[in-house]
Amino acid sequence: MNKNKTNPSVRHLVIRSSAWVFGGQVGGQVLRLASNLIMTRLLVPDMFGVMAVANTLIVGLQLCSYLGVQHNIIQSSRGDERIFLDTAWVLQILRGSLIWLAALSLSGVLYFSNQAGLVPVGSAYADSSLPAIIAALSFTALISGFESTKLASASRHMAVGKLTMIELGVQVLSLLTMISFALVKQSIWALVIGALVGAVAKTLISHLLLPGTNNQFAWESRAFKELFGFGKWILLTTIMGYFVRSSDKLILAGLISSQLLGIYTIAIFITNAFQEIMSRWASSVAYPVLSRVHRERPAELIKVYYKFRLPFDALTLFLCGFLINAGYIITEVLYDSRYESAGHMIGILAIWLIGSSTILAEQCYLALGKSKLSVPMNVIQLIAMFGLLIPAYRFFGMDGALYVIALAILFTLPLTWYFMKRLGLLDWKRELIALPALLAGYGFSKLFVMAYESIKAGI
Repeated sequence: MNKNKTNPSVRHLVIRSSAWVFGGQVGGQVLRLASNLIMTRLLVPDMFGVMAVANTLIVGLQLCSYLGVQHNIIQSSRGDERIFLDTAWVLQILRGSLIWLAALSLSGVLYFSNQAGLVPVGSAYADSSLPAIIAALSFTALISGFESTKLASASRHMAVGKLTMIELGVQVLSLLTMISFALVKQSIWALVIGALVGAVAKTLISHLLLPGTNNQFAWESRAFKELFGFGKWILLTTIMGYFVRSSDKLILAGLISSQLLGIYTIAIFITNAFQEIMSRWASSVAYPVLSRVHRERPAELIKVYYKFRLPFDALTLFLCGFLINAGYIITEVLYDSRYESAGHMIGILAIWLIGSSTILAEQCYLALGKSKLSVPMNVIQLIAMFGLLIPAYRFFGMDGALYVIALAILFTLPLTWYFMKRLGLLDWKRELIALPALLAGYGFSKLFVMAYESIKAGI
């Protein structure tokens, strides 16, 4: 009887939450695209290259100190206890303060390194405005540290609608701020000010507009031990994940100009837009449901896991096939000639989507409390990126580097299958059932390109 009551409830949550996540992510990507299109016309490519480096370094400090507080609040049996939440909040504030101080120190080191001539001339790291940009962006980490744990509680109870509206509202405010500033003064500081306004807005909203008790300064040793014990493997995984996702920019910034890095940033922005939608759905919908199924009906975990995998794989593989052949059209239609080469980059970077099923596998590891299984997967990608990216660039140019970036995730698939088999969660028939979507996407792209080129020739 309980089982029959639970299933419709879970199904209803999944459908409702999926609708909000996809709607919110599509809306968010539309806003980001609008922002990107407007700002690329107001600012020059070099500014996007410098901003990409600054953001990568700030995000790196944030992720390299991430203890998975939100994940723990979602999973823990104490996730609704006041003292547990307040301890998590204090821990979050301490982390934000440390990130702020570390970023200020980093900006100082970079400034004096530039003055001493220790930075490669002509690289993105040599830009004179970079240290000041990093210092200003560091305040976003300090501000975000004070966000209320009511955000994590809303995620725990799958109040995805409220979280989506907050994210979209903050994006709109940040976008309007950037555009307003850029219209007055076409400067990279428009991007910085937009980020700061967004951080302030989200922190205030988390305290003022979400239901629940406001956080207070409190500390419980038992809560800290649970938070740290849960987070230590997530911390290691997140650090490695950061270097996997950001090593491209960190390495390329020392090899290419800020202008070419800015063009690459546009290509990554387009391909990441699709990745982020699926990743957010996996973490906001699949993870809470998989955690709940593991707690209440562990025998059904494999069935529920593959119910998520089928639509996930079908969509990502279709997009991969489409973008490989037709990705260039996106930049031709949306951007001016300065960003034309980004279209070719999109076609190569789209190959990454073939291995994106590992995203859902990692959510399974978290639901089972086995986050450490993500560590060796990240090690493999790190070895590929740091071992192959520079030689590939030296011998084959930018295309060689792009292929390394796109293919690194594929090296982790055998290990993913091995872990899932050990956990009793591997079904080869279900694993491969969506592969035809890749060919379908490529075939559709052929028709799309023919239609596009015919229309362009007619014009």
